[in-house]
Amino acid sequence: MAKILVTGATGRLGNAVLRSLVQKIPASDVVAMARDIDKAEPLAALGIEVRQGDYTDYDSLVAAFEGVDKVYLVSAVAFSDRLAQHKNVITAASRAGVRHVVYTSIQRINDELAPIEGVTQSDIATERFLEKSGLTYTIVQHPLYANDLPLLIGANAANQTFSAPTGQGRASFATYAELAEAGAALLTQTGHENRICLLNAGQTWSFEEIADTLARITGKPVGYQPISVQAFIAARESDGWPTAVAKFLSGWGHAIDKGAFDESSDALEKLLGRKPTDLEGMLRVAFSL
Repeated sequence: MAKILVTGATGRLGNAVLRSLVQKIPASDVVAMARDIDKAEPLAALGIEVRQGDYTDYDSLVAAFEGVDKVYLVSAVAFSDRLAQHKNVITAASRAGVRHVVYTSIQRINDELAPIEGVTQSDIATERFLEKSGLTYTIVQHPLYANDLPLLIGANAANQTFSAPTGQGRASFATYAELAEAGAALLTQTGHENRICLLNAGQTWSFEEIADTLARITGKPVGYQPISVQAFIAARESDGWPTAVAKFLSGWGHAIDKGAFDESSDALEKLLGRKPTDLEGMLRVAFSL
């Protein structure tokens, strides 16, 4: 089998994709790309080839992609020059002879509704660039990770009434582990070429339902109080959060409030071959319940 390379190998998503891949195909067919290869030693111990590569270093990317058939491109962090980095990866992949690039983008109803600063616009631009690159592509649109819900609703939300700038909006979620498992399945299957694939748990929930579920799990009187974006930012700042982080998280809440994530899909279920983790299971993971 031709080699499959996963970028961001030492990050949460990339690492999980790699570990899922070696459950499906021989480790000798899997390549991990990392900026710091020393941090990828646990992957090398699994028999995965580790190559150095940096999104900002075009030549390192071309070298890393040599002999690779598919690349799983984990999107760059928010508030960096994401589009330039993604273009480097896609252009280098084309030059190195890569056939297929899978890009991790953001779930959205459309391109205009409540974009999240630092993420949405660069994701849209990357999708367009990839579609016109001449490479075979798959765009996987991810929801908010269920694991990160404590960042939005508070680490103590399982024990008391919580607040968030999500209004009466509904959203679907998924655990990063199941998204990674689905990514590995997609990389080892055919039929996903030149497609956009929305991955989430297949159901949407309100934050009242999240509170009710937490209350059922814990037996405590958990409730939900909608608040404004401004109030959310002020509360996070008073807790010692950097203003930029508070504003970034408020963008996710605002997008949920406006309905930008109120769409479900069965694609994750099909890739996993089972029902994704339900809301109770996701909350248990997120809050270690």
